[in-house]
Amino acid sequence: MGHVRSSLYDLLGVLSDAVAPQHVRFDDGSPTAVVPPPDAPVTVRAVTLNRIGRSRGDGPVLDLELRVAVECHGPEQLDNMEQLLLAVELHSQYSVVSKGEFRPEEYSGAIRQGLGFLVRIPVSLRFEEPSDLPAQPATGNSGVARRIRGRLVDVHNKGIPKAYIHAHSSAAAAVSDATGHFEVLASADELQHFAVAVDGTEREVSASTKRLPVVIRWL
Repeated sequence: MGHVRSSLYDLLGVLSDAVAPQHVRFDDGSPTAVVPPPDAPVTVRAVTLNRIGRSRGDGPVLDLELRVAVECHGPEQLDNMEQLLLAVELHSQYSVVSKGEFRPEEYSGAIRQGLGFLVRIPVSLRFEEPSDLPAQPATGNSGVARRIRGRLVDVHNKGIPKAYIHAHSSAAAAVSDATGHFEVLASADELQHFAVAVDGTEREVSASTKRLPVVIRWL
């Protein structure tokens, strides 16, 4: 089983536990899945699978984000929505796509009946880098790798979690923790240029690393 499908099934298990003994149905788009059966008042559909970036733990990792739609039907849809939202909130690896973070047509195309919401599922794919990469010529000290510690904050100096930060001087990327802190590999240059992605929106940000940890502001 692939990593994406396995991550999806993990979420389906969380949702099923939240509304048990009722059932959760995954709609894969096949003709037999058009009409929800009466014993499955919750339907889940895959909406998008996007590449977020690359990061590095024990080795190189391709970071993906799967978005799924969770839709409730029937007379208990409000109660089910309540339990499902609580279940997602209690599992920190998932996050609900808030209002304003998706286009109206994206919602209407995913939630076809009743009430529903969109959920982000992070997926990490490990891979092997080629061992015969060509050597990169160093110019001054810019080819010397170092780890840069930093924090991503909003206009109120509040840390932004689950954001993707990529230094252009390195192939590696990082994900900010619950307080907005991150650590990324970069060159020795004082001025660094970053690609920062928050909730699917990406911006280019430059920051001085003369003093660490560096603070990146998402304005």
